[in-house]
Amino acid sequence: MGTLGQESINEDNSKDGVVLYANIPNAKIAYKTFGSGEPLIMCIGYSTNMDLWSTKVIEVLQTKYRVIVFDYRGMGLSTNSDSTISISSLANDINALLYELSIDKAHVLGWSMGGYVAQIFAVNYPEKVRKLILYATNCGDTLVVNPSQEIIDILENPAATPMERLGLLFPDEWLATHPEPWIFLPNATEPYNFETIGMQYLAIQEWLTPGGGSAGHLNTLKMPVLVICGDNDKVVPSQNSSDLSGLIKTSTIIKVHDSGHGLMYQLPETFANYLLTFLEQ
Repeated sequence: MGTLGQESINEDNSKDGVVLYANIPNAKIAYKTFGSGEPLIMCIGYSTNMDLWSTKVIEVLQTKYRVIVFDYRGMGLSTNSDSTISISSLANDINALLYELSIDKAHVLGWSMGGYVAQIFAVNYPEKVRKLILYATNCGDTLVVNPSQEIIDILENPAATPMERLGLLFPDEWLATHPEPWIFLPNATEPYNFETIGMQYLAIQEWLTPGGGSAGHLNTLKMPVLVICGDNDKVVPSQNSSDLSGLIKTSTIIKVHDSGHGLMYQLPETFANYLLTFLEQ
């Protein structure tokens, strides 16, 4: 049993959306739960906080599952006293968080960098994963298909405008008919910690080095895995999902037509229903 006590970890729906905290080694992790049922823990992407998950997706998933979202150490409302971060250490944090929540086994979803964390968690703690969902992510090492140089320039430019960054989430054709794409995103208000974002950036670079990533370990996975992406993803080209699925014997792949890295914002009901179908099979 963790340190939170039953009052904080039960499935009382009155706690839906309330920020709770779990003490883990060298950090305090902020998290929220929604709904009840088998737990589904969701790992957010690079430089983002838990309030950027699509609210519509959570609304659909919580009808069947106990959805758990959280801020990585040092991000949003979570604290951190470690001086470095790696994908493996973030995966260990998920293990510690589940322990604090008295959860022995959960479904795990990871988006983009969160997909790295989810993969390593599944490799290192396979007995704790019921089903694994890898959304718009890659297997690391030198096998990754990179985005275009134009996209890389925006990703690496601290002076990039909000519209430039937002535009990365959606296909150009969709943006042409949706000139206010920000209305499809939740109202995110949590603080950003740029020192932690720098640590995350270094962890991603390590993931992409020769011998990095999960590629050499994915053949050990035995749980059912869904690989899902938009077929017009500018940030993580969809070929990465094809390559990832090819390395996992137990995987199914879905590429959603005319959608991008922000698939969960662009087509939230479609995305959520694909997840429900997979989880309920």
